Formats: sequence, structure tokens, C-alpha cells
Amino acid sequence: MSEGHRVIQKNFETEMWVDGNQLPLNNMMQETIANIMMGFSKTLKGTDEAPENIEIKIKKLHQKVDVDAHTYP
Repeated sequence: MSEGHRVIQKNFETEMWVDGNQLPLNNMMQETIANIMMGFSKTLKGTDEAPENIEIKIKKLHQKVDVDAHTYP
């Protein structure tokens, strides 16, 4: 390990894909993304306390659509 580099505890294996291409994520980014998504998922109804796996798919719409923010699609 290089001098001056921060040591973190790795708890997750995180991947990010954009338009079919995997983006390189260093350990810090992997842990940051995973912790944000784990924390977010815990606030949602119907999720376990500590899920083993989270998958998210985001697709850009061709046109913007006005929707009620408090209803489910």
C-alpha cells in the first residue's frame, strides 16, 4: 500500500455499468455507492433490514413526463 493512502474496510463488491460498459470503480467508490444504496433501501417499504443484493436499472425517457411524486407507477 502506498504511503499516505487511506485504509478502508471493504464490505461490498460494487459494479457500475453505463450503456453496456463497465466503469472502473476504486475501492472507496465501491464502498460509497454500496453504503448509499444500502441506507436508501432500508427506508423503503418491503425491504429486509440488510439485503444481500441490490440491483437498480435506470433508463432515460425519450420525453419528460409529469407524474404525481407520491404514487407508484
